[in-house]
Amino acid sequence: MNDKEYEKLVQKLDEYQVDVPDFPMKKSRLDRAANWLFDPVSLPVWEVHFTKKGMAVAMFFPVLLTIISAIPFIFL
Repeated sequence: MNDKEYEKLVQKLDEYQVDVPDFPMKKSRLDRAANWLFDPVSLPVWEVHFTKKGMAVAMFFPVLLTIISAIPFIFL
């Protein structure tokens, strides 16, 4: 880059006034924790296409698991 191009570039850059706000360079622990906690995640479950029968089984499974888990308490 020769002197003439450099002067022209400096002249163009001097036409603009930019105010850069003061911001902290390092995030606080609270900001990092909030970013981690509220970061959107992909749910691979929604990518699976359930049939009506599959959805019924998926909805009934927690009920079945609860009943099976309660059997020892019923008979003891």
